[in-house]
Amino acid sequence: MNFTQINALALIELLGVLAFAFTGIIEARKKGMDIIGVYTVSMITAFGGGTLRDMMIGQYPLYWVQHSAYALMLLGFSIAATPLPAKFYQNPKVTKIFVILDALGLGLFSTAGASIAHHAGCDFYISALMGVVTGVFGGIMRDIICNEIPNVFRRNELYATCAALGSMVFLMCLYTGLNELPATLIGLTFTAVLRLVSVKYRVKLPI
Repeated sequence: MNFTQINALALIELLGVLAFAFTGIIEARKKGMDIIGVYTVSMITAFGGGTLRDMMIGQYPLYWVQHSAYALMLLGFSIAATPLPAKFYQNPKVTKIFVILDALGLGLFSTAGASIAHHAGCDFYISALMGVVTGVFGGIMRDIICNEIPNVFRRNELYATCAALGSMVFLMCLYTGLNELPATLIGLTFTAVLRLVSVKYRVKLPI
């Protein structure tokens, strides 16, 4: 990869962290949590899936330990979000933003997770599975901490399915010789759009 591609992928990575962190902040504030709770939920949402992935494939140091600036940045966002009342986050417009950010984070993290596993030497299936873990697990932990049944465990609109299909689309692009950056953009766009479409039209698995 050239310098431009590396910078673009780093930007995509940063957007994924921010997107999921903001969903954690929104959910924590809706529950009336203080600054400690908000920061904890944002960190777990942003880094929970990547941490589990790294532990499963033996990738150390952990992603967020390598990028401590991200943890400091999330602390700043958590502090900035604290003065706003919990009712603000229950606004329908904020809820819509939550859905969009969650879809974007799902796409960004699923492709990133599949990419890291692929470059670590995992085969197609395990790489796709690690994409799902990276994209889904942070949200699972966020919902559990906020006393909600995780979206992925409900018979609800497609979620983990979006992560799985998006990861596979990304990997197939790589296997056909496409460069990392365009493959990533295709994979994350596919995942995010599929998630938003499934929410809008209430698409569910038949079983």
